[in-house]
Amino acid sequence: MRQRTITFLLVLASSLLNAQLPLAKPLLIRNVTVIDCAGHAPQPGMAVLISDGRIAALGPVSAVKAPANADVVDAHGKYLIPGLWNMHVHLGAYTDGKTAISAYLAQGITGLRDMGSPLEDVLQLRKETDEGTILGPHLVLAGPIVQGPLPFKMPLFISVRDPPEARQTVDMLRTRGVDFIKVQDAMPHDIYAAVADEAHREHIPFVGHIPPTVLPEEASDLGQHSIEHLGGHFWGVLIGASKRESELHDEEVRMYWDILAALERKEPPPSLNMRAAFTRAIVESYDSQKAAALVERFRKNDTWQCPTLLVLHTLWADGEAQYTPEDLSWAGRLIRKNTELISMMNKADVGLLAGTDLPANAKDGTIHDELVALVSAGLTPMQALETATRKPAEFLRKLDSFGGVEQGKVADLLLLDANPLDDIHNTRRISAVIVRGHIAPH
Repeated sequence: MRQRTITFLLVLASSLLNAQLPLAKPLLIRNVTVIDCAGHAPQPGMAVLISDGRIAALGPVSAVKAPANADVVDAHGKYLIPGLWNMHVHLGAYTDGKTAISAYLAQGITGLRDMGSPLEDVLQLRKETDEGTILGPHLVLAGPIVQGPLPFKMPLFISVRDPPEARQTVDMLRTRGVDFIKVQDAMPHDIYAAVADEAHREHIPFVGHIPPTVLPEEASDLGQHSIEHLGGHFWGVLIGASKRESELHDEEVRMYWDILAALERKEPPPSLNMRAAFTRAIVESYDSQKAAALVERFRKNDTWQCPTLLVLHTLWADGEAQYTPEDLSWAGRLIRKNTELISMMNKADVGLLAGTDLPANAKDGTIHDELVALVSAGLTPMQALETATRKPAEFLRKLDSFGGVEQGKVADLLLLDANPLDDIHNTRRISAVIVRGHIAPH
């Protein structure tokens, strides 16, 4: 039965490789255990009817009937969960992005938050996936990252010189149709404040790193909707949990200006933010009470966190020639302290999002690996699963359409051969990926 089911799914998926997606026939999945990520216990013996790209009905097998023209899949022994979201990716230029989309989809990812790519390229990719020209995940986009004044140009970012230009850039990106504004490290305080104010005025979320010129509590109070990598390369969240916060903040501001000066001279920028003298001071000055107060501020202000635990482990990778053993030792301790913060945030009900910030084909760097890392950080398998299903939908204010296995929601689903609540590694055991009601090639 299992082989016949897989063969049927592959034949059905092969029909979707045309230039334009055909209208999918109704699909009934029978005898499946549903894990809806909506707070219910796993529901065995269920049937799910998919029609016109949405979940038309679900219930006990005896209660859900297939239309005469429906394809029927017997999924006995399998588990149906919502499709996964990767909430931090960079698709890049159009051709690379199109290839990445297929790879992400094969991993069970039915939604992507692009956190910085050339504007025209990702707008075209979103248009084609929305229209069905290509089968791919739902895309939400920042377009290019907004940075402060930099002495070079790249399609990945827009460098702005002053607050008025920052406001104009926010307005331009909103007009072009991006879903949010992304900020990164190279940003003076006045430009950051202008971006925050204009984004609030234009009713568009802004997200990103915590620039070294900004304190984490200030970023939260100014409405930054998500913080990536626990702040970025200057360890903003941990600095906010330090007894020496003011001193360390002054130091990171000096580092920022030294880096910009080196770039102006066309010299390699210094990396003192990665060295033991700085990371050791952050770790040793950690204050659990300050950390708890900052975490509570995040909860109160609805400041979400996309920790990208996997990518944090890559920052010093292959760095033996560049970093000393002491640098690498304190790097490990800093990463462990960040992991403690994740556990604290989870217990305090701060919103957590699963994201990788790694290429789609990265070895040991998929969304499945990130979910394993989140469980290792203290989340239960269900809580980790929610960071890639229900929580992204809640963050995007699209919970009425995504993030669950519920009637009326978009049919973005993952059929698994084993229960992910028993072992989070089982999210890799994919039998079929369903996106927009279509079974994807797998």
